[in-house]
Amino acid sequence: MPKVKAIDQLQDTTLFWAFAGLTIVSSLAAVLLYEPFPLAVPVLVLAALFALNSVRQLYYVFFLLLPFSIEFQIGSFGTDLPSEPMMVGLMGLGLLLLVKKLPSLDARLYTHPIAILVVIHLTWIGLTALTSTYPIVSLKYLLAKFWYVYPFFFMPLLLFREELQYRRIFQFLTVSMFVAIIYVLVRHAGSGFSFAQSNKVLRPIFRNHVNYALMLIAFLPYYWHLLRTSLRKYRVIGWGLLALLLLAIYFSYTRAAQMSVVLVVVYYWVVRLRQTVLCVGLALAMMIGLSAFLTYDAKYLEYAPNYENTIAHKKFDNLVEATAKMEDISTVERFYRWVAGGYMIQEKPLMGFGPATFYNNYTAYTVTSYMTYVSDNPEKSGIHNNYLMVAVEQGLVGLLIMLAMAILPLVYAERTYHLLTDVYEKGLVMAAAMSYFVIDVTILINDMLEADKVGPIYFLSAAIIVWYSVQVRRGERDSAQ
Repeated sequence: MPKVKAIDQLQDTTLFWAFAGLTIVSSLAAVLLYEPFPLAVPVLVLAALFALNSVRQLYYVFFLLLPFSIEFQIGSFGTDLPSEPMMVGLMGLGLLLLVKKLPSLDARLYTHPIAILVVIHLTWIGLTALTSTYPIVSLKYLLAKFWYVYPFFFMPLLLFREELQYRRIFQFLTVSMFVAIIYVLVRHAGSGFSFAQSNKVLRPIFRNHVNYALMLIAFLPYYWHLLRTSLRKYRVIGWGLLALLLLAIYFSYTRAAQMSVVLVVVYYWVVRLRQTVLCVGLALAMMIGLSAFLTYDAKYLEYAPNYENTIAHKKFDNLVEATAKMEDISTVERFYRWVAGGYMIQEKPLMGFGPATFYNNYTAYTVTSYMTYVSDNPEKSGIHNNYLMVAVEQGLVGLLIMLAMAILPLVYAERTYHLLTDVYEKGLVMAAAMSYFVIDVTILINDMLEADKVGPIYFLSAAIIVWYSVQVRRGERDSAQ
């Protein structure tokens, strides 16, 4: 039987008496206060100690439960259960894990340009929260941003070291995603796959068909990676599930998601052909050119719709036709808010109005010629463009930071993909890049980056790119020595 080291005995004895002391103090507090709640303290400490030694398993459980997270409104307080409390818990455990692993941290992971950019992003949000038109709202947003970013960007760099561990995350997510997809499709089939019922059949597990579609499209590249690297005997079932996933994307009736299926295939070849920088440059030039064209001499006013013709459609084919004619109410309402956003940027170009304050401020900047039947905004929804929202709320500096965050991981992903030699690792990095890319694209017409079913996948994708980017740099250095 191996001997126990004196230092280990000392640590075990110290922990025992510390826990015993905590239990005694909690028991006395419960007796003196005539309240049972102090007794929960030692139980929570035990749970935290257990969780700290099983963080990876908790991470897997989070992604297993993520598709079934449900929005709850308690008075004026809204949250997603169980995902948001789990994010907060993971952040707390992640910070403890950081302290525990501090002596052995690989500095290259945390000084990587993408990691530095994420820190700058959070810092700028903090600065704009201080100058916000609604400081309390902005500070709440900043706190929520921390538990989106830390558990899914920084924490994976502490927890995961190989493709198999990342694969496990997406295997758990695959199980729950297909259960959710079957639930939705069965309910949707009951209405004959009606476009008018496309939101109702998702409830309670998805907010709306856009939230559902964005999660499907962000998940698609990772499922493709699992399928391509799975054992041959499982591939027949895998291809059938892929068909089911594509069917779910189609019946989500979300134009951005359907278009993204095509775009992600194009992007795959962009990476393979090493053309990311060229394509990103062309896309930025087109966006700048279009913005300049519409704003010059208020030309956007020429495209104002007819108020009477802008209606909500009950058939998807009518919706697509109406979009082209500027008669679809959701499309025109987007322009209504985008125009307001343009005027808001002119008002506060440097620091913006403050994080999460668009809804509180935008009505004073709207143009009535773009008004629709839903412009009173009973849902209190945002601007429907994440980049424009950041420009409004965090100023043009915030927009430049976000654009850099949208582009830099794609550049590093391409370089890393071509330097890796292991087929599993190459596939994982390609999946991360594709998922990151489709979210980058879809948030051009949505503002769901902070949605609990989109944000975690986005930041985890960036973490995967950083991890393997550092590994290939280390390999290059080792081979040169």
